[in-house]
Order: sequence, then structure tokens, then C-alpha cells
Amino acid sequence: MLGGYKVGVYIKGESTKVGGIAIPGQLIWIKDVDCDMQSYSKELLIKQYGLNIEVNKRFFIDYDQNIKIGTIFSYLNSQNEVEKYEVKAIPWDSEPTMEVVCLKI
Repeated sequence: MLGGYKVGVYIKGESTKVGGIAIPGQLIWIKDVDCDMQSYSKELLIKQYGLNIEVNKRFFIDYDQNIKIGTIFSYLNSQNEVEKYEVKAIPWDSEPTMEVVCLKI
């Protein structure tokens, strides 16, 4: 089990269209997970995995097949402000842990 931080795992609910405008669905809480969180960059992602995606955080979490690209992580920082990160890539996912790279939203 990993530690250091606790993040909420959310999925995006169905979006709806009203008058031709898409309204995003609400976030649906799945569970909380313990993780290690690190600053990260697009340049490191390119160097380490050859993926050219804009990212700024990397999370190491216990393997969970429900965490996919587009999943949202929510975290209460030390200033009691909520930060949200969208999963952009999962470059490493073999039990018992997985690496997930995200972009702050």
C-alpha cells in the first residue's frame, strides 16, 4: 500500500446537450486511494516513455483496473484548496502498483 497523500477518484458523468451546447456531467465519486504524488512534466514523459502529452503530476497508486484515461483525482492541498487532476496516460500498470500521469484541471 502506498501512502503520503489521499486522493478521491472520480469519473465524469454523462454530458447533456441543451440548445446545441454540451453541458458536462457531474463528477461521480468512486473511492479514495492512498498514493505518492510528484511534480512531473511533458519533457520527462517524452524522455522516459516517448509520450508527447501535456502533464504536470505523476501519481503512484495501488493497481486498480477501474482507473482509466479521463479519470479525475481530487486532492485537498496544504492550503485547504481542492486540486483536480485528469488522468492523461498510464505508462506503467502492472500489479501491485501503477504509475498515472495527470494534468491539473
